[in-house]
Amino acid sequence: MRGEPVDHGGLRTRVERLFSPEPRLGWVFRDRWWFLRPFAEVPPQRRALPEYLARRVAETERLARRHRSRTLPMSLGIAAILALFAGCGAAATSVPNTVPLAMLLFAAMAAAPGVVLTAWAARQRQGAREAHELAQRQNATGYHDQARQWQARKQAHESAERARLDGLPEWGAARRPAHRLDVFGGTLWAWEALLTTYGTSTLAVQPLLVLDLSREVVCRELIELSQEAWMGVDAQQLPSRQASSSIMTDLSPQDLVDAIVESMHGGTPDAARAERSMDDRILTKVCDALGDDVTLARIAAALRALMGEPDDGDALTRDERRRIASELFTVEYRRQAHANLSRIESYVHPLESLGTQPAKTGPGYLTCIALDSQARNVRSELLTDLIVQWVTHRITASRDSTPALVVAGADELARRHLERLSDACERRGVPLTLLFRRLRETSAEMIGGGAVAFMRLGNHEDATRAADFIGREHRFVLSQITKNIGGNESHTSTGTEGEGDSETLSTSRTTGTSRNWGTSRSSGTSYSGGEMFGLFPDRSTSRQRGSNRGGSTSSSDTEGTATSTSRNWSAAYAYAAGTNWSDADTTQRVYEYAVEPVTLQHLPDHALLLVESAPGGGRTLTPVECDPSIITLDRVTTGPLPEPPPVPQQPAIAAPAADQPAPWAVQAAPQWAAQPAPPPPRAPLSTDPGPPPGHQTGPRTPEPMPHRPGDGPPPLFGGKG
Repeated sequence: MRGEPVDHGGLRTRVERLFSPEPRLGWVFRDRWWFLRPFAEVPPQRRALPEYLARRVAETERLARRHRSRTLPMSLGIAAILALFAGCGAAATSVPNTVPLAMLLFAAMAAAPGVVLTAWAARQRQGAREAHELAQRQNATGYHDQARQWQARKQAHESAERARLDGLPEWGAARRPAHRLDVFGGTLWAWEALLTTYGTSTLAVQPLLVLDLSREVVCRELIELSQEAWMGVDAQQLPSRQASSSIMTDLSPQDLVDAIVESMHGGTPDAARAERSMDDRILTKVCDALGDDVTLARIAAALRALMGEPDDGDALTRDERRRIASELFTVEYRRQAHANLSRIESYVHPLESLGTQPAKTGPGYLTCIALDSQARNVRSELLTDLIVQWVTHRITASRDSTPALVVAGADELARRHLERLSDACERRGVPLTLLFRRLRETSAEMIGGGAVAFMRLGNHEDATRAADFIGREHRFVLSQITKNIGGNESHTSTGTEGEGDSETLSTSRTTGTSRNWGTSRSSGTSYSGGEMFGLFPDRSTSRQRGSNRGGSTSSSDTEGTATSTSRNWSAAYAYAAGTNWSDADTTQRVYEYAVEPVTLQHLPDHALLLVESAPGGGRTLTPVECDPSIITLDRVTTGPLPEPPPVPQQPAIAAPAADQPAPWAVQAAPQWAAQPAPPPPRAPLSTDPGPPPGHQTGPRTPEPMPHRPGDGPPPLFGGKG
């Protein structure tokens, strides 16, 4: 799809699409590719061959190599030795040319086992290789078939999704709020686009009254489209064509007096009530004196007659001028009220020609009252306040269905007048839309009375006030990211091999001789009783003597031999590998603007941010595009965006399990492979913690297709539309 406008028959067809019911401010974009359902079927994976096939090939290879390198040479060697013995025996025999048959038979019997076993091992190896190659071919063929079928199903799914999504609209209407909408900011071109989009859709439901106070006639495009659609249009341009205007012709004399007084003093709330009362009394008396024919020109002529000013006009007859000048007020009252008379006459004088030659076309279905594209002057300022008073009185006095009202350039109006107009419209169910260029003074005081929309606010103070009105909210934002990724891998190979032989022979001999010789003598005398010399008979005396002599000789001879032998060797091997990573995200709770002021300063030309109160409390923000040329694009609906159709449920097709045997496993394997394969060995325990949380190792889910440049304008503000 291309983003160029599609002309379905010219301007008339596009105008008819703009004039469709459901009053709207613009369109909301919703990318249809958001509802793209990705193909959920897992792509086929190439199967791994059963382990027993490769294991069987390796086993038969080892068996054939062993028989070829060991069994066959041994058998042939033994056979050769026996044959040699047979030849030697034949040479030694007396009968020439005779060979011992027994030895030859033994030689053949010795060679047969090696040859047979080697041939059998080679055949087994060839059979295992053929089975493995056949399994590989069938595995590749089956994988390619499954991949082609999966790709065909994926393409069919994507085609069905594209067909389903092509019927979804991408631009839906943003409905007008129920009662009042205040629009702040925007350029004059943006206002013109908004008036065209909103005005054409409103005219399909009810009449529309537009007060264009921008002095740049931003309602011109709406007028041209309405005239092209054969609608009744009443376009009044003031003050250059105020004579043909009909804005004051339907007011009663008292309503006209109230409108003049309010337009004179409404912008100054601190004005003296006495001044307003005196002006009201003077105008009321003058209107009573003029009878049923009350116009601004006759009021101005009557005021000049009261002040005694000359007047050459024919607004009053001679009798009316005489009666007003002499009978309406006393001379003293006219002297004291001369300042009031002069002020009222100065206010009414520029507007004397207003409504003097009203058009006879009658009220239009679309009424546009616009100020001229001229420099600011007193006449236009007076007309601004008077027009608002006329509209307020018309809405208040209306008993029938009143038209929707749009005031472009409401910055020029007094807050008191706007509040009165808003109350009158709200009480009678009149949709009111106020467009302000800036967000300050009167407009800042009026914000919040209804739904609010913000267009581009280039001034930073205006943007800050708008952001403050939208409000702040708590949110968690990412404040710090810490990522540490490290890996270490060390290989330590320490080989220590040592061999030591030590032999020790020691001989010791000890010879010693020891000789000891000794003599001992002893004598003693003991007396018992009597005295010492035995003089007395009752006493006894004894004497003892002894002698001892001895000797010893010892000899020792010791001889010893010791022998020791020791051997030692050692080998050490070490391996270490490690990987570490860490991801740390720190969030912080902040209280920030829901919409930053810089965002409001740089909105696109036709972008509009609608702020409404949510039913359950809070607010809702809706980005809206008010460019009327969007209606010429494809996939645009004049109503709100419908809910997307339900997605048809499809049965999930799961990929076969990795350990499930392939259907070709039994057919491709030889007879020995028909036995069930042994279970896979259990994985060893590992201390590796694995990848960190959130690390994706499997296949990624397909993401929705991105928005293409040719599919129409992108979403506003980088959001979801």
